[in-house]
Amino acid sequence: MKHPSIAVAVVLASGLALAQGTKKGASTSPDTQAAEAPAPEKKSAVPTRPQPPDVTRMPFTPDSIREVMRYYSRDIQECYEEVLAGKGSKVEEGRILTTFTISPDGFVRDAKVAQAGTTLKNERLNQCVVNVLISINFPPPPDKRAYPIEYPFNLKAIK
Repeated sequence: MKHPSIAVAVVLASGLALAQGTKKGASTSPDTQAAEAPAPEKKSAVPTRPQPPDVTRMPFTPDSIREVMRYYSRDIQECYEEVLAGKGSKVEEGRILTTFTISPDGFVRDAKVAQAGTTLKNERLNQCVVNVLISINFPPPPDKRAYPIEYPFNLKAIK
C-alpha cells in the first residue's frame, strides 16, 4: 500500500456514509441525503410504562397481589378499549369478575372470567382478559400452597 492515509480516509468516509444511512459509493447530493436520512424520533406525549413490580422482592400478601393486579389492570383496560373500538359508538360499561389460582411458584393457573358477577358479556373481551391473566407472575406463596383468587374489574371508556 503506497498511501496509507488515503486508505484510512476511504475507510472512515465509508463508515461515515454508513452511519448516515447512505450506501458506499452512493450519490450524496442534498436530495439523496434528505431522502435517505432517518426520520427524527418523535417524542411521545404518552409516558413510558414503568417496569412491572419485581415479584421476587415482594412478600406474598393481599397488598402485593393488589399491587400486581393494579399494574396489569392497564392491559385489561386495553382489552376493553379494543373491543369498544370494534363496536363503534355503542359504549358498554360494566364489570368482569375473574377467577384464577396463584400456583406455589407464583404463576397464574386456571384463569377465567366468571359468568356470575360479570355484566360485560363478550367472548373476545373474556379471552383477552384471560390471556393477560395467564401472563402475570405473583410472589410465590411461602407455604408452597395454591391460592384461589377472585378479582373484579370495573370497566368504562376512558378514551
